[in-house]
Amino acid sequence: MQAQHNERLICIESFNQRSALFFLVLLLSADIIFVVLHCLNIVVPGLKVPLLSLETDQSYAEFYQYIKWLWIIITLVFISSKMASKQYLAWVVVFAYFLLDDALQVHERAGDIIAGKLDFMPRLGLQQQDLGELAVSVMAAAILIIPLSWAYMTGSRAFRKVSEDIALLILVLIFFGVAIDMVHSAINLGTVIGLLIGLIEDGGEMITVSLILWYVFLMLVRESEPDRYLCDCLRKWKAQ
Repeated sequence: MQAQHNERLICIESFNQRSALFFLVLLLSADIIFVVLHCLNIVVPGLKVPLLSLETDQSYAEFYQYIKWLWIIITLVFISSKMASKQYLAWVVVFAYFLLDDALQVHERAGDIIAGKLDFMPRLGLQQQDLGELAVSVMAAAILIIPLSWAYMTGSRAFRKVSEDIALLILVLIFFGVAIDMVHSAINLGTVIGLLIGLIEDGGEMITVSLILWYVFLMLVRESEPDRYLCDCLRKWKAQ
């Protein structure tokens, strides 16, 4: 009986992992479609539809991002219930901020207020608006790190491993959303290169959010704790 039970769990786990992989393929397919539409909107004469651009606020692609943020939040709530762990709610707060920031342009609007109070021009080609937005993001991070730190210190081993993986993916998101954005804003490399950098920035953000959603969905459908985590794999690869 025990052997049959174990075999059944293995079958369920395998099916769940395939389902999560299929979900990732669907997410990335939609990301690629939006990227292609963005490119066609640039190169095809007469096809200048602002809502098809990745760089336009409230565009179709941006609403797709809102949906992914919302799904991440809902999935984490279910994980918290499934694991009977309140610590996962700390991540809910983080992603709720990301959703509100995207939808309401929190760091842009607050950054504009801060920029208006600056009486100096930044170096390295940056604008006052860039420094204002960066200041808002840093302040938000300082606030959000408080519940996350508590959750990490009091959470289980599995929660800490999951948190490390999610934090790594968020660092990738910050790379595209902040670092690449700063380069895009500070350096004028011409129209073509500028469009390419903008595509890398927005496309990279979309794909990274899809990876985060896939990761938390995979955690939800798993029947048991995984044998290895993303950060563990990277540490092992680095050691080799």
